[in-house]
Amino acid sequence: MVEDPPTSSKPVNPRRDAAINLAVNVAAPLALFYGLRAVGVDQWLALMLGVIPPGVRAVRTVVGQRKVDALALFTLTFLLLSVAVSFLTGSPRFLLARDGWMTGVAGAWILATLLRTPFIQQCVLSFMTGAARERAAANWQISPTYRHVMRVATAIWGVGLVLDAGVRVVLAYALPVDRVPLVNGLQYAVLYVTLEVGSRAYLRRRSVRARVEAESGQRFGA
Repeated sequence: MVEDPPTSSKPVNPRRDAAINLAVNVAAPLALFYGLRAVGVDQWLALMLGVIPPGVRAVRTVVGQRKVDALALFTLTFLLLSVAVSFLTGSPRFLLARDGWMTGVAGAWILATLLRTPFIQQCVLSFMTGAARERAAANWQISPTYRHVMRVATAIWGVGLVLDAGVRVVLAYALPVDRVPLVNGLQYAVLYVTLEVGSRAYLRRRSVRARVEAESGQRFGA
C-alpha cells in the first residue's frame, strides 16, 4: 500500500520530473535502439541494451531515497524479470510487449490507490509546499466534492494507462519490430498530453472550485 507523502519531503517540480521521465524512459532508449541498429546490432540486443537508462534511474531512486519508492522498485523488478525471461525466449517482440505490460500494471496500481489516498492527491501533496500543501490536505479531509474529483481524475489516469497497455501489446506483435519503438515513443507523448490536459480541465472547472471552497472554506488550487 502506498504511503502518503511525508510533510517534510522536498516538493517536486512536476515539469522537471516529467521532462526527466520522458528523457530517461522514452528518448534515451529510442536513441540507443536506433543508434545501435544503425551500426548493425541485432534487434534483440539493441532492445536489451535499451533497458539500461530506465534501469539505472530506478536503481538510483531506490538506493538514494530514505524510504522505498514503490513505483521505482516495481520498475526495477519488472525490468530484471523481463530481461531474464527474454534471455530464455530470445524474442525481441517479448521485450517490446514489456512496455505494454508495465504500463498496464502501473495503471492498475493507480486504480488501486482509489482504496486509500488517490494517486492525483498524492501528486498534489508532493508537488506543493507550505500553505498550498496544507490547503490541499484540508480540502481532502473536509470537502466531499474535492475527494470525488480527486478520485475521478485518478480513475482517468488509471483507466487510460490500462487501455493504452492493451494497444501497446497488440502493436508489439503486429508491427515490424524496427517500427515499434518509435510508435511506442510517440504513443507515450500523446498519452501523457491527453491525460494531463484532460484531468486538469476536469479539476479546474469553476463549478468544482466553487463547491470545494464552499464546503471547506479553503482556497482550491495553488
